[in-house]
Amino acid sequence: MDSLTQIVLGAAVGEAALGRKVGNKALLWGAIAGTIPDLDVIYIKLIGGDAIDEIVLHRGFSHSILFAFLMAPILGWLVKWLYRKKPEADLKGWTTLFFWSIFTHPLLDSLTTYGTQLFLPFSDYRVSIASVFVVDLFYTLPFLLSVIGVSMLSRTNSKRRILNYVGIGLSSFYLLVGLINKYLASQVFEQDLAKEPQKMELVFTGVTPLNIVLWYGVAESDDAFHVGYYSFFDENKNVEWVAFEKHHELLDGLENEYGIERLKWFSDQLYVVSQQGPDTLNLYTMKFGRTKFASENPEDSFAFYMRVIENPDGTLRYESVRDVESIDMKKQLSLLFSRALGKELY
Repeated sequence: MDSLTQIVLGAAVGEAALGRKVGNKALLWGAIAGTIPDLDVIYIKLIGGDAIDEIVLHRGFSHSILFAFLMAPILGWLVKWLYRKKPEADLKGWTTLFFWSIFTHPLLDSLTTYGTQLFLPFSDYRVSIASVFVVDLFYTLPFLLSVIGVSMLSRTNSKRRILNYVGIGLSSFYLLVGLINKYLASQVFEQDLAKEPQKMELVFTGVTPLNIVLWYGVAESDDAFHVGYYSFFDENKNVEWVAFEKHHELLDGLENEYGIERLKWFSDQLYVVSQQGPDTLNLYTMKFGRTKFASENPEDSFAFYMRVIENPDGTLRYESVRDVESIDMKKQLSLLFSRALGKELY
């Protein structure tokens, strides 16, 4: 999730753990702890990481369960030492605050499409439930207002704890509804695919930006992936599928390359390839859905993808492409919300 959401979540969890003892210090340290896992982006920059390092290391070990267990007692001890002249909480209390504020960060991230390597270093499996988008104001804003309200009340005020749990409860309920909606949308996709004359299997269901109403399904056939949308405001449950040819043969001879193997891993094997030039391929991760609604080919449908370039010496170079300038944001948001409300776009 975005940084603001993780700060708010960390603050609320910190308040729940230690607010009655240390007041707004719990909000502060909880918010700090909630941002710690994402400091991996600084590490990637420091080591001069390339595009492959970014997808491998981001949401890597700092987002694992083990990391929370290791860091919590260290940070708990440091903060206890910092407040040694006025010890309002003991080591157990501070350790509990840091553990839950850090641990809830990757748990929330695992509900997004990007995925989180929760089980490192024992397994690099990415938990990617895709039931909430990385930025969702409907999730964050009520939670944020709750935390702001908590910060304005004294730690002895009984309403402070109630308000904090209201914020946690509302945000958790929103996530629960997202999980339920994903299941229901998947059922719609499965039922529609059963009517398709071409054999297609649903392989992924994800949520579109800023809502939990409009969902996309990714179906696989022998030579293509197909993307279709369903909104809970649609008048019927007929899904229109748009096909994207796989062209996996373009990677023939490159299967043993580390970067290619990691791209496939990151994509959960759900990817299509296109030829950009004689020495350049574009690889599109299908589980992220289409960035643009009004196009039916990879080059115009996805603003975020990986470019694979063969150097003169035969080695490969990778570039992460974020073609944001090509997106008419106002138009795409308008199309997004129109489609979420059940309107056809074509």
